[in-house]
This record gives sequence, C-alpha cells and structure tokens, in this order.
Amino acid sequence: MIHIGRAGSILGSFSEAEVRRGLASGRFSLTDLGWKEGMANWAPLSSFAELTEPPRPAPEEEAPAGEPALTGDPALPGDPALPGDPALPGGLPWDSRKERGFIAAFFGTAQLLLTRPSEAFARMPTVGGLSGPLLFNLIGGWLGLMAAGFYAVLTARLETPDTTVSQLQALYESPAMALRALKLFAIIGPVFVTMIAMVSSVIAHLFLMLAGGANKPFHVTLRVFCYSYGATPLLELVPFCGGLMAMVWLMICCVLGMAIAHGTTTGRSVAAMALFVAAGFACCVGVFLLAAAASSQSLRPLFHQ
Repeated sequence: MIHIGRAGSILGSFSEAEVRRGLASGRFSLTDLGWKEGMANWAPLSSFAELTEPPRPAPEEEAPAGEPALTGDPALPGDPALPGDPALPGGLPWDSRKERGFIAAFFGTAQLLLTRPSEAFARMPTVGGLSGPLLFNLIGGWLGLMAAGFYAVLTARLETPDTTVSQLQALYESPAMALRALKLFAIIGPVFVTMIAMVSSVIAHLFLMLAGGANKPFHVTLRVFCYSYGATPLLELVPFCGGLMAMVWLMICCVLGMAIAHGTTTGRSVAAMALFVAAGFACCVGVFLLAAAASSQSLRPLFHQ
C-alpha cells in the first residue's frame, strides 16, 4: 500500500493499481507525496519507479461489493506522520529551530527549498503563527540584499561619476556612493524585504483567486512567499550570475509552493505568477518613465547655461 499526502493532509492509503488509475484520471499528481513500508521519509510520487515504469501484468483488482473504488483507507494511528501537518511530527527544519539550533535550522530550510522545493512546500505547515515565516524571510532577504550591495561596491567604477547624469544613474558609479547605498540598505533592509514579501503575496493571491486556484486563505500564500523570498536571495552570494539565478528560482519556488500549499494545479499557479510578473513589469516601466521624466526636468538647466 502507498500512503498519499498533499498540502499537509493524508489523502489515504492506496494500492499501486489505484494510484496508477488516480494519476491517469488526474485525481493524484506526481508532485503529491507518497510513503510506503520501508521508506525513511515521504517523497514525491514521481520518484516511485513502480508508478513511472510500465505496469507489470497482474490480475485487475476489484472493489469489494458495496464499496466504491478508489476511496482509500482512512489514516490509521500507525500511519507515518505526514510532513507539513503541524499536529504531527515533521514540518520544515525552521519549525524546530529551538531544538536544531537557529543557524542550522535556517540553512537547513534554505537548502531544502533550493534543492527540493516540492518536498519543502509539502512539509510546510499551512496553519499557525506567521512570525516564523516572516522572520525567515527577513533574515534571508536581508542577507541577499547585503550580498547584492557588496558586489555593487566591488564592481563600482573607480573614476569620478559624471555630474551630468541623474542621481539614480550615478548611485553606483563610484565605490563611495555604492558603500553609502549599502549602509542605507543595511538599515532599511529588514523593513524593505518584509514589505516586499507581504505586498507580493497579496498581489499573487489575488491573481491566484482570478485563476481559480486559491483553495486556502491568504496566510497560506504569505507563507509560500516568505519562505521563497527568504531562501532564493541567498543565491545572490554567487558572483556574477547570482541575481539571475535567484530570480529564476524564486519564480519556480512560488509556482510550486502555491500549487502544493493550495492543493491546486500547476497550470493555475503558473497563470497566477504570469499575471504577477506582468503586473510587476508594468509597474517597473511606469517607475522608470517617471524617474526619467524627473531626471530630464532636473538636468534641463544644465543644458541652458
């Protein structure tokens, strides 16, 4: 028998043939977690060789008389604890940071999110306080912001910046200016990364509702974004390509996280994130045009001297 769980809930125990039929009909997904006798931890159904290989010839199973097929057995007291259910053992390493140690729990959770995001979000509790996820986001986001600022200082031009460019354009045109900006980010960084995660999760949740995939309350989406925004900025530590890696993996984490946590399809989650990215791009274009207009107004006296 294979025990199947999704988004912190145990769906039941099913035979291999039942799981195959469920995957074919769409009842189950390869991203759902499974566990069977002999396994140490839960794993996505995609890792079960017997489910991805061609089926072995076997007599077709029949449902007992009077019972519908594919109902699954209810979870028994002896069943394994599904990671992600706060009432059962498991969850993310960050949830047991008092026992594991603060630093070990943080980097253990970040490693899980960066290497096995599907498992991480399946283990993520969907109820409880939000202080833990927000703190994780604050630490990871701030470290990523500091890493990006540090590399900006190292790569800043050594010559004196051109006085005819706008202040926004000249921000990183000398090590002194870049260092000044880094100090500012160090102070306002915690507030900045917290606000970014909260505002982003609000917008993404609204788009997920439009896509018909918001099966859980808003705080579930906020959890997904806190953990995604807390782990992926650590990729900023990688020189040169770290920023691009962080951006790409952030999108992947958010898509998988919303699909798993809300128990919806990946397509609906992708649609919500596509709308989210489009809205963000439109806002960036608007801000750039406003900054360019303001800069041209400030530079106009220089060209009439």
